[in-house]
Amino acid sequence: FKLKSATSETLTTLLAQALSSNDSVQLNIALQVTDRRLVEGTVRSLQSLDAERVQSGESASSTGYVSMLMGHIVRRMARRHSLVVPLGVWVKAILAATSRAATTSALHPNRNGVEEQIAKEAREIALKLGPLRNFLNERVECFPQLLRLEGRLALLSEQL
Repeated sequence: FKLKSATSETLTTLLAQALSSNDSVQLNIALQVTDRRLVEGTVRSLQSLDAERVQSGESASSTGYVSMLMGHIVRRMARRHSLVVPLGVWVKAILAATSRAATTSALHPNRNGVEEQIAKEAREIALKLGPLRNFLNERVECFPQLLRLEGRLALLSEQL
């Protein structure tokens, strides 16, 4: 897989295979893509795959690709804090796509159980965001202390 020549289709295929087999190496390779348009197109394609799985009756009870991807991203962000900004592109795309799907579902009901799957997916994504929220809260809480430390260091460096 070449990052520079990646398309939404190839990225969708790679992610679907990696999520199905729980292959973290392939997932990490795919998540190196940070082009906003490519990421958004990929998330939309994964949502389409999830909808197709529901309509065909193939694993309506299992977790969708988008929800599994969000869980992997949040776990990765929690392990390596330096990845928050690059993976933020993916989080933003997933949240926007989920919100769009929920709005569309509310405006156009009765689509063969897709509404229930969208609602289930939104709940799963919300649950998976808990660790990310906790991580961000921890970072925000220590910010005032870091500012005080920075001020003290500035005073010390001026005195030297």
